[in-house]
Amino acid sequence: MRCKNCGTENPDGSRFCATCGKPLEQEEPAKNVAEQKEGAVQNAEEQKEEAVQNAEETLTSTAETKSLTHKKSRGLNKFLIGLACAVVVVVIAAGFLISRARRTIDLNKYVTFETTGYNGYGNVYPQIDWEKIQKKYDSRLKFTKEFEEQYGKNTDSISPVAVLQSYVSVEMKSDSNLSNKDKVKYNWNVNKDYAKYVKCNLKYKNKTYKVKGLEEVKTFDAFKDLQVSFNGISPGGAVSFDYTGSDLTSADFQTDASNGTLANGDKIKVYLDKSMADSYAANIGKLPEKWEKEYTVKGLWYYVTSASDIDDDTMQQMKDRAEQEYNDHVESSWVDSESLESLTYMGDYLLEPVVGNGNELYLIYHVKVRDQYSNDDGSYDKVNDVYWYMHYGTILADGEGNTDIDLSDYGTPGNFFKIKTDAKTDGISSMVWKYYGYSTLDDLYADVVGDNADYSLVEDAVDNTK
Repeated sequence: MRCKNCGTENPDGSRFCATCGKPLEQEEPAKNVAEQKEGAVQNAEEQKEEAVQNAEETLTSTAETKSLTHKKSRGLNKFLIGLACAVVVVVIAAGFLISRARRTIDLNKYVTFETTGYNGYGNVYPQIDWEKIQKKYDSRLKFTKEFEEQYGKNTDSISPVAVLQSYVSVEMKSDSNLSNKDKVKYNWNVNKDYAKYVKCNLKYKNKTYKVKGLEEVKTFDAFKDLQVSFNGISPGGAVSFDYTGSDLTSADFQTDASNGTLANGDKIKVYLDKSMADSYAANIGKLPEKWEKEYTVKGLWYYVTSASDIDDDTMQQMKDRAEQEYNDHVESSWVDSESLESLTYMGDYLLEPVVGNGNELYLIYHVKVRDQYSNDDGSYDKVNDVYWYMHYGTILADGEGNTDIDLSDYGTPGNFFKIKTDAKTDGISSMVWKYYGYSTLDDLYADVVGDNADYSLVEDAVDNTK
């Protein structure tokens, strides 16, 4: 029986549909047979249509599957080709980089430092280990085409590393008087023309080196047994050394001063040659604790610039000589009409040369002389003034109360003036007295100081009231 609700065929006599559970209507046999035939035909057609539809869907699905599979296959092929190309590029690049790396020399890895000397006085010398570079890179490096064109292809007698040596050097910024732990810069000097002849790449960087390995050494006071002496006349003095110790000699000491130019109060440096540190350490087993010392120039004789620089005894001797000289002149040259009333020391004029060194000291005296004369024609009786000097040259002092002067080397005025009177000596001639010196102090000053172009006044210690 066919269910009118869902179309399911149920066994004859069934009261309910086995599929949907709806009640089945009972039909007459004849009618049922016809309906069964009609249903069979319809069912067959439906099954046919369903089969056709399923076939079409299968064909469509198959076509789509083939199309998708084809597309996927094409995409995969492209991917694989691209991947293969990338691999080739990477391999080529890697090969290039590996080849370049094999020909790149990191110079900093092959610089070594030799230290010599002692702590505080050491030296550092940078060196390139070309032997090590030769061993590692000589088989890897090749000459360029330009090199072969210039020098030929037969290059067995020379290596690329040997060519590089002429283009590369290294130097220290400071390489002496170094101590352990000092940091010293070193710089590379690379002429890039090396690339014209050798196929390689040089890698380098300026760096610093920390000093180490310098030996410690004992020290001593090198100036303890050194006697430094100054001699000569300031400002033309000189220095000399006398070493009384056993470690060094006088010849080891030097100075920055120029002999023949020293003046009292100058500062000079006396020093030892630091380049002798290795020699001192090797020969005497120790080094100076200091290599230089400053000294003040003193004790040189100098040209006095003030009468106060002259010691009292010497000054008195100079005055005594002057007064004795004048008294001797009076005794030997004056006549009865002349008499010495007084000889008074007034002070001094001190001069020095405009050019060069030296001095001139003038001891100034005020002389009072009585001139008197009388006869039938008249008389004269008057005290007249004479200004006179004694001159000394080259007066030296040592700053310690000592004076050096040649008392026998002196001078007196060559100038003279006359005193005339109305008294007649013979009825015709007037009585005249002649005196060496000057009638006024101004005249003396003008002649000694004012008109002296070669000397300048450095001290005027004359008391005009005397």
